[in-house]
Amino acid sequence: MAFRYLLFTWALFWCFTASAQEKDYNITFKVNGIQNDTALFAYNYGDKKFIRDSLFFNEKGVATIKGLKDYSPGVYLIAFPSLGNTYFELVLTETQFEMSTDIKDFLGAMIIKNSKENQVFYDDVRYMTVVGKELDSLNKSLQAIEKDSLKQAPIKKKMELLTEDIRKQRQGIVQKYPDLLYAKLINMMLDIKIPDAPKGTDGQPEPNFAYFYLKDHYFDGVDFSDPGLIRTPVLLPKIMRYMDEMIVPMPDSIIAACDRLITQAEANQEMYRVVLSELLNKYAKSTIMGQEKVYVHLVDKYYSSGRAPWVEEEMLNKMKERSTALRPTLIGSIAPDMNVYGLDGQFINLYKAIEKNRYTILAFWNSECSHCKKEIPEIRKLWTDSLQGMGVGVFSVSTEVEREHVEKFVIDNELQAWTNGYDPTGRLPFRKIYDLISTPVVLILDKNKEIIAKKIGVNDIKYVIESYDAFNQSKGSGK
Repeated sequence: MAFRYLLFTWALFWCFTASAQEKDYNITFKVNGIQNDTALFAYNYGDKKFIRDSLFFNEKGVATIKGLKDYSPGVYLIAFPSLGNTYFELVLTETQFEMSTDIKDFLGAMIIKNSKENQVFYDDVRYMTVVGKELDSLNKSLQAIEKDSLKQAPIKKKMELLTEDIRKQRQGIVQKYPDLLYAKLINMMLDIKIPDAPKGTDGQPEPNFAYFYLKDHYFDGVDFSDPGLIRTPVLLPKIMRYMDEMIVPMPDSIIAACDRLITQAEANQEMYRVVLSELLNKYAKSTIMGQEKVYVHLVDKYYSSGRAPWVEEEMLNKMKERSTALRPTLIGSIAPDMNVYGLDGQFINLYKAIEKNRYTILAFWNSECSHCKKEIPEIRKLWTDSLQGMGVGVFSVSTEVEREHVEKFVIDNELQAWTNGYDPTGRLPFRKIYDLISTPVVLILDKNKEIIAKKIGVNDIKYVIESYDAFNQSKGSGK
């Protein structure tokens, strides 16, 4: 935790925590070197800081928090904009205490009265500062020595001993003060000790045991019943690392992990709300193919079902509408059938047009779209050079209503060998069914019309088809 400068851009708004109960506070802060100055009282929320209040330091460098306040527990900071946002931190769980320090050395000069939380916090940070400097010095010495030199061994040994000292120091805090928020924060950060892998029937250690053990025990040190952990710089990044690094990036695996995590978060209503909201936001913004299925699942299971009562009706309706729009074209779904007009004015049915294809590229475009002007000719070249010979067909649909624009684009880009359609009426439902917010949109369908990829670039099309072929062949051979 930093004690010198704010390494972030201030959120220029006041962010108030909902549902916090009022408590009667009497907290005094004294900072030597500060006079008649206003500081920002903010809290940590993952990798962000949000302003909660302001504090005025009088001519004696004293500021107070008195009376009924609805501050929620967490790791807070007091920052001075007039000093380049220099700041110091505190753990807010108690309501009656004093902290005094000096602007020249917030950490070294800090004196605390009547706050076990902050005394333990600052004692630990001072210890970590001393040991951290020693480890940095040893690491620099190690880097200066030639790799594999015998001189490295004693330095590495000393670093291992110091690291073990840190672990014991922090385990001691957790064991001695299990109810302190700071102890719970430390417990979240402690490395999980992975036992030796059991041996299989062949006498060899089970492969991937460490990964699965770590995945199953990743949140052992997290007290989901304590909402104070929300307002720390540790919990939310830990959750996001788990989703990004420990979970296979496939929609069904992500969905299962989300459900497990949300179930743990139900130990506290505020924790549940934050974890569910953060996961929804993560996958609402995801640009990774197929992960919109996670968003649809979260909306359907938790929001549409009434398990997120804090969401206002207008926002909830928008989420439901977005989920409904995404659902028909999720990876693994059967592509919705549709009819479009051909350039000859006759209806073309998707299912009938592609029934003999091994795979189908379903491409939506617009002749005035700059990306379409680049990507559609590239798809045509790829199809002509290799995909056509692999049994891949193309069903091409313009979102325009002007026949002359569509026909000109088809001719100019030599797309006559494709099945080309459009909608001169502007009323056909394919735009809504296929969620055509922008173009180009490219989907790949297998012979059963199942969507196996969507919204992918030209360079990925052949790879996806070849990979899918290889996967199906391996299933057929029993591998």
